[in-house]
Amino acid sequence: MSYQCVKRLGLVVKKSGMSQEAFEKHWLTVHADLCKQLPGMLRYSVNLVSREEFPEFGYDGFSELWFRSEEELNASLASPEGKTLLADLPNFTESIYPILSHEYQHIWSGQ
Repeated sequence: MSYQCVKRLGLVVKKSGMSQEAFEKHWLTVHADLCKQLPGMLRYSVNLVSREEFPEFGYDGFSELWFRSEEELNASLASPEGKTLLADLPNFTESIYPILSHEYQHIWSGQ
């Protein structure tokens, strides 16, 4: 069985001193608009996590960026759009922990 795509997940901690509202607004508007400009990206999502409900998780959310291959992902992040995107991270994050995963789809509705 081969994987269908490569995903870059970014586990995000909100910038120290930033309100939850400002953090969410920046991520869901400014940063998301930059991310949508990445060349070759198949899908993109932002997942917000309630720290009150899940205090031991340690992150305020995570993003998912889908690509056909690691090569396409790396080329996209190295592009001018990718460099602009990565330069925006300190504007709303204290830290981001990137994870690379290979997705094996078993049930995939809505296609």
